[in-house]
Amino acid sequence: MFIEIEGLEGKPLHVRHLFPINEIRFSHEDAWLETPVAVDFTLFPSGKELQVAGAIKTSVRCRCSRCTKEFILTFEDDFDLSYSQQPKWDGSAEIELKYEDMDIGYYDGVRFDVNALALERIELTMPMQYVCRDDCKGLCYKCGADLNEETCLCREEPDTRLSVLLEFKKKLITDH
Repeated sequence: MFIEIEGLEGKPLHVRHLFPINEIRFSHEDAWLETPVAVDFTLFPSGKELQVAGAIKTSVRCRCSRCTKEFILTFEDDFDLSYSQQPKWDGSAEIELKYEDMDIGYYDGVRFDVNALALERIELTMPMQYVCRDDCKGLCYKCGADLNEETCLCREEPDTRLSVLLEFKKKLITDH
């Protein structure tokens, strides 16, 4: 979905759109869009500069990185973004970015891509690792038992790499 900027003539435009699941190109190995993506924002044009403020809401089906069970992650993201016209660049000279340039998005100067905005907001809101709940215990590294549902019978052996610290701790306790 594109918005033609010149047609706005400097007037704000309110956009409310529900993207079907297959319209947003969200692609992750362990996550899939579960519900349509709802965007609701107002676009404020000022010459070739744009201010976009609004919210996005959707649900994503994820696979927990600890226990591998699927779960639904629902999120809403409020945003207030600035966009400028993409600077002309012929590839021959370097362009130096300043810190304040990191808060600005770019568009082609003619039309604004709402699909790209929606995908960007989803990607930036997603966690680095999908965890079904904060206290998820995961799977036993030996037998694969789901430690959230059962206690495995594997004997926990101390990590031999830390045996020096264990001996040091024992020595401290006996010396005092």
